[in-house]
Amino acid sequence: MTGAFPRTVERLETELDEGLFTRGVQVTVDHGGDVVLDVALGDDGLGRPLTRDHLLRVYCTIKPVTTLAVAALVDGGFVALDDPLGPALPDVRGLDGGVTLRHVLTHTAGLHRPMGIEMEAVRPEARRARVARTERPAGWRLSVDAAYSEYAAWHVLGWMVEALTGTPLRDHLRERILDPLGLDDTWIGMSPGAYRHNRDRIGVNVDLRDRHGYPMLFERTERICCETNPAHGGYTTSANLARLYRGALDALGGRGGTLDTSAATLAEFCRDARGVVYDLVLDRECPYGLGFMTTLQHHAFGTAPSPAAFGHSGNVGASFAFADPEHDLAVGVVFNGLVDHQVAFMRRQALVRAIYEDLAGPGGTPGGEPAPRSRRRFFRRRARTGSDP
Repeated sequence: MTGAFPRTVERLETELDEGLFTRGVQVTVDHGGDVVLDVALGDDGLGRPLTRDHLLRVYCTIKPVTTLAVAALVDGGFVALDDPLGPALPDVRGLDGGVTLRHVLTHTAGLHRPMGIEMEAVRPEARRARVARTERPAGWRLSVDAAYSEYAAWHVLGWMVEALTGTPLRDHLRERILDPLGLDDTWIGMSPGAYRHNRDRIGVNVDLRDRHGYPMLFERTERICCETNPAHGGYTTSANLARLYRGALDALGGRGGTLDTSAATLAEFCRDARGVVYDLVLDRECPYGLGFMTTLQHHAFGTAPSPAAFGHSGNVGASFAFADPEHDLAVGVVFNGLVDHQVAFMRRQALVRAIYEDLAGPGGTPGGEPAPRSRRRFFRRRARTGSDP
């Protein structure tokens, strides 16, 4: 299923041959409801051939699963976007002062501390207490100041879901989002049994930010795989990521589907909900939807996606997925090579451009952005970019 995507596959194969930016990659493209590309190349981070069935940790790219669960609760009238969340979660100090669901979803609530790497040093049973006692920075202006929340905000959303539904988050996401969409290869917290069943097909990311590189073997441990971490702890495949966004496109288009959310509510989540403002954590000016990255050009996806496209990235940009309603397109990509921000951003823009050009056919340039003269020159270009989830 690669013949119709010569630019895309050539780019991936060249990058793997060089061995500087990743060890393996999965890419899935769904166009108009048909999977037109579904490929896995390279190795799984452990020296074994990477397959389409391998599971990889995708970090913040998993956030939209919980976002969709929240959208369904809003649509059902269980919670309103502009209601204060403090009464539902009175132990969370960061919600004091009228923090609403809208603030949390747009990363304007001041919940960007602590960061994920800090929380790894905290005992799992003590993590909620650590987040709950963290207050907003002094002088923080709700709805005005922006700072991407890698960890705390999506855990707050998870606790809210549990409070409203009376169901553990892992079970709620499985019952209401993952199973209805057929995302059988996606987990946000495996059970011990699921971990034992899937362990042999769990690959790892490889940190390539120094000359040696090392596999992130902790990603295969039972503790990490079984932790319910809606912020950056999901395991999935590129095919499941594309299917997630296909489900969102079907719901937006009123084509039925299995998401329990109206098209109007979902559309509100998938368009800009905060203006183009400086984000303290991402270190760039960008807009945001309600839990989704929107106007993707501002998030280093390049100019090929239409202004209506929405999605999310993770692991310093290594994984990403998005939907483009104007092109009826859903894409999932998982690189298992962790590189610096600038290289990740350039890699993403080049791959996204290649996908659109291949879809357009010979001579087509749907994004209107010319291809670079040479791949090496492209990856040496400098860009003013900051952090990425």
